[in-house]
Amino acid sequence: MQPQNAGPTQNPDSGRFRWIGRLLRPALRSALLLLAAAAAGPNVRAEDRVIAWNQLALDAIRFANTPPPTAARQLAILHLALFDAVNGLGGPYLNYRPHGPPPAGASPTAAAAAAANRVLRLTYPQFTLTFDATLEAHLLALPAGPAKTDGVAWGRKVAQDLLTERDFDGASFGIDYRTTDLPGHWRPTPPLFVSALLPQWPGVQPFTLERGDQFRPPPPPEFSSPAWLEEWNEVRVLGAANSSVRTAEQTEIAWFWADGVGTETPPGHWNEVAAQLARARNLNDVDSARLFALVNLALADAGIATWDAKYVYDLWRPITAIRSAETDSNPATMADPTWTPLILTPPFPEYVSGHSTFSRAAATALAAVAGSDEFDFALRSDGLFGATRSWSRFSAAALEAGRSRIYGGIHFSSANREGQKLGESIGHFVTGNFLLPTAAVRLVIVREKDQIVLRWPAALQLQSCGQLVGGEWVREPGYGFRSVPADQPPRFYRLARE
Repeated sequence: MQPQNAGPTQNPDSGRFRWIGRLLRPALRSALLLLAAAAAGPNVRAEDRVIAWNQLALDAIRFANTPPPTAARQLAILHLALFDAVNGLGGPYLNYRPHGPPPAGASPTAAAAAAANRVLRLTYPQFTLTFDATLEAHLLALPAGPAKTDGVAWGRKVAQDLLTERDFDGASFGIDYRTTDLPGHWRPTPPLFVSALLPQWPGVQPFTLERGDQFRPPPPPEFSSPAWLEEWNEVRVLGAANSSVRTAEQTEIAWFWADGVGTETPPGHWNEVAAQLARARNLNDVDSARLFALVNLALADAGIATWDAKYVYDLWRPITAIRSAETDSNPATMADPTWTPLILTPPFPEYVSGHSTFSRAAATALAAVAGSDEFDFALRSDGLFGATRSWSRFSAAALEAGRSRIYGGIHFSSANREGQKLGESIGHFVTGNFLLPTAAVRLVIVREKDQIVLRWPAALQLQSCGQLVGGEWVREPGYGFRSVPADQPPRFYRLARE
């Protein structure tokens, strides 16, 4: 089956022109809705104010053909700015970063709008007019006065703090990545033979993880192993363009989750789920902003951790592994020089799967905020117009997204399996250490045999001093965990912001 929407996935130029209208229409709808909200006064749903900015960001991602890791980074900066701006004005959670004392009486609505506008103007300057019009629409709903002006100033400061922090995070650094024809290593794939995408991304500073390799998965299966033969055969049969065993639903799933050039990308797809959860729970400004911030923190660090594994293991894609099987030293694999996958192979190494890691990281964060994995939701697809799929669990959608890459012929099962594990670890780490309720923050100190073990939220610093009166507080090493000998001289400990 050849879906009518194959253009944006297969052809970058067709994706660009296809999305011109899709950018302008939602922006116009957003502006009209916000103007109506301004006329209605302050009764507009709180979660819709956050979602309005999120939708503008997703449309910018579509039109700018933003790659998934970059999209996740931009969304994380946007939603951290929204969250810190609103929560910093008396909210019940720990901010992502300290921004100094907030102005008393400042409007959270004005702060959120100004923060979002500042981030989007700098990350997607080609759409400044749209972002500025949306800011004005938000501000029209507010009465003139110090609350409004102070809120705008506070929001801009918060956004600029975060943008400055990310200025030299490594996202724009160059790196000398060279391909090789050695068996097993990634090389550009047909038909476009595009150079490797974002080889610098393993070195990007994570938003929450201590390092990009903090949860690095184990190596992929050895080529001589039964596990390699099994997954090589699976994708060869199931993921071929002309597969006779792939079902119609599996083909639909492959295209539904393709999220290629000119789409909202996998991170954007999961932001749509966050929007549905925010509306279903009728979240207030702070809680809606926190939901989106946690999901996008997980997605951003999932992108960094995934790209770390991809470029460390540098594994070839199925199209190369199947066409060049005579070089893998496994006599049971037989080369097929004409084998072609269902969907276009992305231009970067195979292991692990970005879709799997992004999806499980987001699903884990969503379940943590919702308090349960169970949630009824449905999604459309930028890559398969007219199709809608539904699930009753976040994890079910994540599993389907991961399997879609095998159906599409561009990943092996181990990349999905280990990507799911990686995403789950990241999701738990993010939600267990960042943007926590202030009432839940605590330093846990226990004795384990001859060691004193300290655990605390990684978003905070552990400091210690030898005496409370006149002692100097110094930062202790560790990132949420520290173990010291029980017989060392006693010290006092506290948690602090940077």
